[in-house]
Amino acid sequence: MDVVMERTHRLAGILSRHGAKTRISRVVAGEGAGDIHVYAQYDTMAAGTGANVAMMNDPAFKQLMSDRQNNPAADIIGPEVFRSIWGAMTPTDTVRMQRTYALQRSNMKAAIGMLEEIGTLVKDDPVSIMAGIPVVASRMDTMTVVYSFADMHAFGEGVDRIGMSAEFQDIVTRADEIGTLFESRVVQAVG
Repeated sequence: MDVVMERTHRLAGILSRHGAKTRISRVVAGEGAGDIHVYAQYDTMAAGTGANVAMMNDPAFKQLMSDRQNNPAADIIGPEVFRSIWGAMTPTDTVRMQRTYALQRSNMKAAIGMLEEIGTLVKDDPVSIMAGIPVVASRMDTMTVVYSFADMHAFGEGVDRIGMSAEFQDIVTRADEIGTLFESRVVQAVG
């Protein structure tokens, strides 16, 4: 695992040097438990594709790929590209719950309306919410809603206080009429 984390941090550093806001997280529960995720955020798609072109010519990236080819330490899945359609994350939060729904695009407007309801419901709580949809991914009929918390304890309190409330459960029940929750995970920042 030391080799994996060392290479993961090298990759995040390379991405950052090319303009990305990066985050390394470990899946601590749910789908993919134990996996390491690297997230790279760009302000625009053009900024991301430009960074990708520059990275391909970066000697540090070439060395990282050579090291991986000569001594594979983990399987790489991705990259996949998503765009934010609602909300925003608090960058300093360390724990995020990701819930992914199968959702037809014809139901997107209704889903955003429900996100607005959730946003109003949690406006005074220490949670931030965002939703994203795929641009280039293995599955295109999805929307992922991400709930962001300061730490693991705040996540637990948020689930107890908000997630189990009658108001939130009403929204969840209505959401089931327009989409299907098919995977969920909790990720915790590790770098």
